[in-house]
Amino acid sequence: MKSLLEKKTLNRNNMTKSIFLSGFFLLMINLIGLGQELPAKPSPFRLYNNLSQAMPEFISSTEANQLERRLQAFDDSTGNQIAVIIIDDLLGYEDWEYATEIGQKWGVGQEDKDNGIVFLIKPTGGQGERKTFISIGQGLEGAIPDALTGQIVDYEAIPYFKEGRFYDGINKAVTVLMDLANGEYGAEEYAENAGGGNGGLWFAGIFVIFWLFAVLYARKNGHTGGSGGGTFYGGGFSSYGGGSSSSGGSFGGGSFGGGGAGGSW
Repeated sequence: MKSLLEKKTLNRNNMTKSIFLSGFFLLMINLIGLGQELPAKPSPFRLYNNLSQAMPEFISSTEANQLERRLQAFDDSTGNQIAVIIIDDLLGYEDWEYATEIGQKWGVGQEDKDNGIVFLIKPTGGQGERKTFISIGQGLEGAIPDALTGQIVDYEAIPYFKEGRFYDGINKAVTVLMDLANGEYGAEEYAENAGGGNGGLWFAGIFVIFWLFAVLYARKNGHTGGSGGGTFYGGGFSSYGGGSSSSGGSFGGGSFGGGGAGGSW
């Protein structure tokens, strides 16, 4: 018969093996669930990237080209980068993790300014499984805080996404993100006037009125063109010109700290 000491030693060894095996299996589960490789950054460089196989025509080719030109013009004139990414699967990540990690992996924004934004959209799945998350680079978190990003998602993007008007939702949200990143108006101003699904319409009206007055004034004084030094982005109401250097048609190595907000529909 085995002594009491031998039995205790055997039990201790069995317990150690059980703990080791349990830990090993938990580690493997985590590796399988979270270890899937995120998509590589696009080559050639693009800011609008539809990686969805289920919805290759998420927006039309004309809309995609318009959006790409707008995003690249904003990058060129301000140095701030907004990457719009469409996916089918979160690969086991939470939406905020995926957006943060891919922004970090691709290096969206400039390395010395961390001024990138990732606008992640997963339009596949049932109700509540369709998700979007806007991840804000560390250098823009002051201009676009988390609570404000949540309002942009709720008021500018999701109401249109629910109707299948994806380009309109992206365009509305991108307009506000550009304006805030460029200091066209402050976070408090937007927060006070956002809501009711209309989001930036109040600000859009102000910009349209201002632009019309500028055009009328220019014509009255014999000028047929604009005032120069700016680019008017189609579909938005923002004029950006001069200032920061661009990333030169590539991602610049920006960093992300987990800031941002998202939602589902």
